[in-house]
Amino acid sequence: MKAYEFMRRDLTSVELETTVVHVIYLLHQSGLDSLPVVDEDGRVVGIISERDLIRALLPGYVDMLQSTAFLPSLDQLGRKLHEIGGKPIAEFMVREVIAARPDDSDLHLADLLIRKGLKQIPVLDDENRLVGVVRRIDLLHRLRR
Repeated sequence: MKAYEFMRRDLTSVELETTVVHVIYLLHQSGLDSLPVVDEDGRVVGIISERDLIRALLPGYVDMLQSTAFLPSLDQLGRKLHEIGGKPIAEFMVREVIAARPDDSDLHLADLLIRKGLKQIPVLDDENRLVGVVRRIDLLHRLRR
């Protein structure tokens, strides 16, 4: 089965100048783990995820989770969010986009999601414009049929 047959046609994305606090709001409202970042021509130029935002709030914290039982106070997180909340996500996004194409097979998508440790992957057309998204749960749902 091809990506276009079961991808979500959710085109939720953000622009380079979208603020950190607005991205947090959109992620919360959409239930998505990450959002594609588009330029003025609508081409995907990056990805911003929950993990990227946590890294921005506490540089090194995500890495520390791997090795210690360190947990910062919520006050510390709140102060840092207040500092960076109005900054554009262009400063924090990942510019190397792992994406799929509409004609990619479900097996290829599963391989990408698993191998790269992603929860979802944007589906882009030949001009790198967003046409959909495939989440891990979309693949699982497809398999149960």
